[in-house]
Amino acid sequence: MKKIVVILVVLAIGLGAWFLFKGRGPAAEEEARPVAEVQVAPLQMQAITRTLPAFGVVEAAPSGARAITLGYDCVVKEIKAGPGSRVDAGATILVVEPTPDAQMLYDSARAESMLADKALSSARERFQLRLAASPELFSAQQAAEDARIKLESLSKRGLGLDGRVLAAQAGIVTKLDWQPGATVPAGTALVTVAATAGLEAHLAIELADAAQVRAGQAVTLTSSNRPGAEPVASSVRLVGSNADPVSGAADIRVPIPAESGWFPGEHVQAAIEVERRTALAAPRSAVLPDGDKQVLFTVKGATAVKHEVKIGIAGDDAVEVIADDLHAGDAVVTLGNYELEDGMEVKLAATGPGGDGRKAGRKAGGKADEAGPKAEAKP
Repeated sequence: MKKIVVILVVLAIGLGAWFLFKGRGPAAEEEARPVAEVQVAPLQMQAITRTLPAFGVVEAAPSGARAITLGYDCVVKEIKAGPGSRVDAGATILVVEPTPDAQMLYDSARAESMLADKALSSARERFQLRLAASPELFSAQQAAEDARIKLESLSKRGLGLDGRVLAAQAGIVTKLDWQPGATVPAGTALVTVAATAGLEAHLAIELADAAQVRAGQAVTLTSSNRPGAEPVASSVRLVGSNADPVSGAADIRVPIPAESGWFPGEHVQAAIEVERRTALAAPRSAVLPDGDKQVLFTVKGATAVKHEVKIGIAGDDAVEVIADDLHAGDAVVTLGNYELEDGMEVKLAATGPGGDGRKAGRKAGGKADEAGPKAEAKP
């Protein structure tokens, strides 16, 4: 009798458990299905710009730099403006004096000219008194003229002046390699002044990319030395035809506006606009690698849909996506897409008040949930 009672109790418990499991089974299974929390953004037709990075330095344009030289050997006495100094036109940069040999040459030429003038005056007096013939007068005239030309030539080279070296134009002293007391040979550049309106960025790019760059393309320049400086918009002036023998890079020249206030020698980063067109664009984070393919997910209703896409032009923050089943306005997953599978249920994470994730979700027919912005799978 006791065995029968035990058996009946066990059967009752088993039947109760079976009915309980049967009644709650679908709900438990539904609860166990994974739901991914994602953020989305709408696909849209927009202009996409592909840029080419380049790096370089600010320097004077060949047409904007003036080197000052003297035509005689000199000694540097005083430096008034060093490298990096801004100078006005006519400002004194250096004070020099002729070397002893150069000074002796000038003194000799001046004395020779004075003696030749006196000899010419005497020859003229004798000629007027008929004490000298015409050839003697012509010879004295020739000697005086030769002495005058020689003295004038030395004076034009700067000999006989006060020794001040003046800036030929307003600008910045970019090169001055001498110290007081140094002897500078004739014809050697004493100082170089770059006009502030003649600065340009001297950039280098890989030779393989040079064919993509043409004169007139838009360029955005950013200072590497001054992080807070405003970027400067300009355009390519020149693309070099030769490769640098050391680095193998190609040269690009980009003018810098005079009002930008940049400095010669400043390092610069550049983004050269090599292509621009309007296309169906998705955020870069929406496109994922899938083997040798590229895919993205859209949200339709509350379900993730996988799309295989081809990538066209790529910009800094957006890429062109090409697929027959994608259209402007489709909500693409930008966060949480790494954990998605085709047909997986999703819910939209809030991106803040009025966030894009919710707006795009409504367009796609999704239900906006009051969840945080972090993408995570929830059982």
